Amino acid sequence: MTAAPTERSGNTLLAVVGIVAAFADGVVAWLGATAWQSYRDGGLTIEQAAPFLVMAVSAAVGALLAVLAMIALLRRGRGLARGTLNLTWLRLGAVFVALMIIALTVGVSAVGTVGMALAVGDAFAGFVVTGVATRRTRDG
Repeated sequence: MTAAPTERSGNTLLAVVGIVAAFADGVVAWLGATAWQSYRDGGLTIEQAAPFLVMAVSAAVGALLAVLAMIALLRRGRGLARGTLNLTWLRLGAVFVALMIIALTVGVSAVGTVGMALAVGDAFAGFVVTGVATRRTRDG
């Protein structure tokens, strides 16, 4: 009888962590948008800015997925949690494909390599939030 409040409060704490992850993804998306603006102003080349644009789009999707995972945790939505995990796999695949297209068409600079690493790292980090949501709602 005392396990239910503890489990619910644990899910609430994890949901707060999900909100923090969504905020962090929002910051990463803002950084990518800043790189794009710098490209438009002539400060960066397309080889430098393109990976950061992929990172920004991926981070925006990641923020949405983190919010959905948070909702799944709070509502014990097993189907929603599974869906966010599947979409996270799709996000990772899309990041790899987009970065490969960029590398093969416009090339990659040293700064662009940093953007690629950040984009892939952020996509992998999305598995932390969605994976926890899926595991925590599996039994409910």
